[in-house]
Amino acid sequence: MSRVLVVTETSRSHGEFRRPWVRALYGLHVRRYRRAVAAALSRLAPGDDVTLLAGRELVDRAALPGGVRLRLYDEESFKTEADPLADLGSRLVAAWWPRRSAEPALSVHGVWLPDLLPVAKGILLRLEVFESLAAIERVMDEVKPQRLVLLTGASTAERVARAFGEDRGIAVSPAAPMASAFALAALGRALRIREERRVLRQLLHQARRSPPAPAGRPRIVFTACQTRHFEMVEPLAVSLHQARVGATVLAASVDAAMDARLARVGAAGVPCAYFMDYVPRPDARRIVRELRPLRRRLLQRLDADPEYEALSRHGSVRLARILRPFAVDALSRSIVIARLYLEGAVRFLDARAPDAVVIASDRRYAERALALAARARGIPTLLFWGASLLSRDRTNTFEVADRLLLIGDDVRAALVTQGIEPRRLTVVGDPRSNAARLEDRAALRERVFSELALASGRPLVVLVSKYASVLFSSEEKEAFYRTVAGAVERLGQPHVMRLAQPHVVIKVHPNEHLPLLREQVREWGWRDAVLTQSYDIHRLFRAADVAVMVTSMAGVEAMAMDCPVVAVQTRGKDFEGDYMPAYVSEGAVARVDMGDADGLAAALAGLVSEGPTRDALLARGRAFAARYLHPVDGRLTDRLVGVVAEVEAELTARGAGRAPAGRL
Repeated sequence: MSRVLVVTETSRSHGEFRRPWVRALYGLHVRRYRRAVAAALSRLAPGDDVTLLAGRELVDRAALPGGVRLRLYDEESFKTEADPLADLGSRLVAAWWPRRSAEPALSVHGVWLPDLLPVAKGILLRLEVFESLAAIERVMDEVKPQRLVLLTGASTAERVARAFGEDRGIAVSPAAPMASAFALAALGRALRIREERRVLRQLLHQARRSPPAPAGRPRIVFTACQTRHFEMVEPLAVSLHQARVGATVLAASVDAAMDARLARVGAAGVPCAYFMDYVPRPDARRIVRELRPLRRRLLQRLDADPEYEALSRHGSVRLARILRPFAVDALSRSIVIARLYLEGAVRFLDARAPDAVVIASDRRYAERALALAARARGIPTLLFWGASLLSRDRTNTFEVADRLLLIGDDVRAALVTQGIEPRRLTVVGDPRSNAARLEDRAALRERVFSELALASGRPLVVLVSKYASVLFSSEEKEAFYRTVAGAVERLGQPHVMRLAQPHVVIKVHPNEHLPLLREQVREWGWRDAVLTQSYDIHRLFRAADVAVMVTSMAGVEAMAMDCPVVAVQTRGKDFEGDYMPAYVSEGAVARVDMGDADGLAAALAGLVSEGPTRDALLARGRAFAARYLHPVDGRLTDRLVGVVAEVEAELTARGAGRAPAGRL
């Protein structure tokens, strides 16, 4: 009898397919895949000691032969420390680029172009490669298999497992090659390519407009690369404008939602523009043409330079072949997008001469382009880190800003432990919760009910959606929604709960496709749930009687709004890991097992009406959230202007010729 590790592909990391026919084909693939897993295990289990490492939705646990030990990718990922994955990503992304001295054409306007890409590409690699890599390494170290069986060998996870097996001298073989598995792998790559091509076309062809000039001093520019950034940008920019500070919003992507948010900010008197407003179409096309020789040289290096293969390793495990498609995407398309954003950033800075730049995150090409171009010119640069917690993907390097503006003390303490200088960390508070907390609660609740067309007199439950990913399967997502739907239905039965059926407002995650979720909600039995992707979640929490979620940073923000939280979680699965605050295990929220609609109905019944149960949970939640969010005092914009003046004085004292700081 030998020890055998069977490895499947992972659950989908990009959520769910949007087109119905693609979802139907994927469902067929999953059903066939489950049968293939069961068949492979039935052959192996009688004669071998078998461990199965699988994606949660790809294995039928009821069909597992006796003696087979099951390990799931998502549960293994929660056991993995985040920092080593971030360090691995930074190192492997850096391997895609030649040394600075070898390719001076990558230095443009005082900025090294590869510095615009590492965070976005690090996140992609974490989702597509490193989460499964960490799980595979952990399981192989513990199981010590003598043989490795890949179900099909088509997926990235199985290719990573093969690389580990070859490195350790373990026999590797496929169990059941399936055409659909190889087609799915090819589809994933095609979708990545299509998305970047779509972005590039948009940058080249979007309509240009004459941007308005800002008025007032100091002049502070805010970036917005996604509509959710306006939750921070809008209240700050409008408040500064009202204080006669010259606030401007510079946006990246163009779509109907972004146009609508810009129009709303513009109607409040704040000048708004897009990056490409500063790069005429002929200039943009010329830049793309001029990059072609550079892109060819970069791609040739992947095959010709032995240093690339040597650098693309995890220990002694060779990853160059696995990572090559991601490197090709970066070198052939991403670099062009980044270059266009850099041109827009430089021309904006030269035309408007702002006194400070505030970026909403340091992940995307546009915001990094603006920040690095500003730093090269000695312009104070601030990163408004709008999270109350450090997230799992520690890909942010924080090197692009003179100051990090934080919303609470706990994340400041966490960043100090990571080695960031305390002087660079300033707690200013949360502009989103600040605006909501300053409103009268009764008046706010009445307005929320009116704007969302909700009947007064009924309780309000806010459901925070969680999108399907490697860590949260589509099966878990469906079970979550069905559990909440079942509980709400029970609450609407007076002979059972003696309580008016609550309204449910579903706050849809920005990464989800709203039309798809609407369709799914109907399939899962909802009758009158209201879905919104743009409504301010802090106002919803302030108006709500209770919030329901799986686990999320939004839980802390809800507790800070005096909104009790119920966590509905997979039985036996710990979502906290090393990055999510322990508000479940510390009892700051109520917890219900997924599938227990009766238990959730009972929990909601005790929280939507005044009483000792609600009061006790509110007190625990309020005390827990106080560690993470600065108290509301109405002086947030004053603190922001003060930080700008402080950084400007520092830079003046150092002199204009400073060099951008390195990684922190």
